Amino acid sequence: MERDGLKFYPSHSYDVYGLSHNPFEQLASEGIADVESIHVYQEVDMRLQMIISEVLGHKSSIALSIVGPLGMGKTQRLKNIAKAIEDNGGKAIYVKVDTNDILKLTRDIFYALKPPRSRTNIFLENLSRKLGFIDRLEKMLSDPNEYKSRDIAELLVEQLKKYPYSALLLDELENMQGAGEREKIQFFEMLRHVISTMPPGCIVAFACIPEAYEEYTKIFPAFFMRLHYEFKLRPMSVEETFELVKKRLNKARVKDTDDPIYPFTEEAIKLIHDLARGNPRQILRLLHYVLSEAAKHKFDPIDDYVVTTILEEPKSLEEYLMRIPKDYKDLVEAVVFEFKGGPVSYIQVAKAVKKPGMQVYESLNELVRLGFLVGDPNGSYKVPDYVRKFLEEGQAEKLRGE
Repeated sequence: MERDGLKFYPSHSYDVYGLSHNPFEQLASEGIADVESIHVYQEVDMRLQMIISEVLGHKSSIALSIVGPLGMGKTQRLKNIAKAIEDNGGKAIYVKVDTNDILKLTRDIFYALKPPRSRTNIFLENLSRKLGFIDRLEKMLSDPNEYKSRDIAELLVEQLKKYPYSALLLDELENMQGAGEREKIQFFEMLRHVISTMPPGCIVAFACIPEAYEEYTKIFPAFFMRLHYEFKLRPMSVEETFELVKKRLNKARVKDTDDPIYPFTEEAIKLIHDLARGNPRQILRLLHYVLSEAAKHKFDPIDDYVVTTILEEPKSLEEYLMRIPKDYKDLVEAVVFEFKGGPVSYIQVAKAVKKPGMQVYESLNELVRLGFLVGDPNGSYKVPDYVRKFLEEGQAEKLRGE
C-alpha cells in the first residue's frame, strides 16, 4: 500500500523484491506442480533418462540403486521413473520404506499392486484366493520362519508380468537397517530372485543413504552384484545452485528484473552453497530462511554480509527455536523442554512426540547435520553449547510461562 507517496510493505511481504511468495518454502518434490520446470538436471538425470528410454524402447529389464545423503534428490529420481512407466501404460510400485519389519514391507509391496476396489476387483480377489495366491502369500508373511524368498519373488514377478511395463521402486531403504541380519538376507534374497526373473520392460530400483548401502553390501554382496547400475548422487556445484535459484525465483516473480538472481547477489548464493556443502535440501532451507528474514527487515539486495548477519548465532532460545524447520520443530522442542537439552536417545524422543522410532532417528540426524543439535558416539542427542547457556539462564521456563 502507499501513504503520502511512500510504499509500505507488510512485515512478511515479498513485494519489496517483486515476488508473490517465498519460492524456497517447498523442499521436497512431492506436492510441487510441474516439478520438472524447477528441477536442476545433473548427469545422473541424463543417464536415468537413457535407461528409461532403453526399457520403454527395447523392453529391456534393468536393476539399479540410487545412493546419496538425505536431501540429495533420491525420491524425485524414483518418482520420475514411476511417472515414465505409468505414462506408458505400465504399473509402478512405489513404496516409501517406513519399517524394519520385512513381513510388513513385503506386504506393502503387494498392497501397492492392488487397484481401487470395485465389484470386479472383489470378484478377482476371491478368484485369486480360490486359486491359492493370497493364501500362499499370507502364509509366507505370517512369520519370518515362513518367509520363502524365492516363492515370494515368483508371486511378485507373476503380477508384474500382467503389465506391458512395470517398476518396483523402494525409497528410503535405510529404514530397514533395524531388522535382524537374517531378515535382511531373506529380503535381499527375495529381491535378487525378482531381478533374476523380472519380465521385459521392468525396472527395479531403490534409494538409500551411503551408510546403510555400505552395510547392506557387506551383508549380501550377491544381490548387489546383480545390479546393472549404481548411481551415487553428488552435491550441487555452484553453477547448479545459481540455476536452482533462478528457476525458483522465476516461478514467484511478479515484477520483471534484469537480474535473474535478484534480490540475491552472486556472493550471497556462493556463501549459501558453501554453508550447505552443496546439499540441495539444505541450500533450499537456507535460501528460504534468509529470504524470509531479509524481507522482514527490507534488506535490498541480499548480499553475503546480509546472509552472515541473518545466519549468525541466535541471541536467545526463542530465536533458536524460530530457526528450526517446521517439520522438526516438535522434536527440538521435546529435547529442549522435556529433556532439558539432552543428552537423550532417539527412542526417548520418539515416545515423547509419538512418532515412529526410525523416522525420529533420521530426523534427529538431519538436525545434527544442519547444526541445530549435537550427536555423540553413544547415539545420544543434545543442544549446542550456546543453547545450553540459554537453558541455564532459565529462558525455557520463561518461554513455557508465556
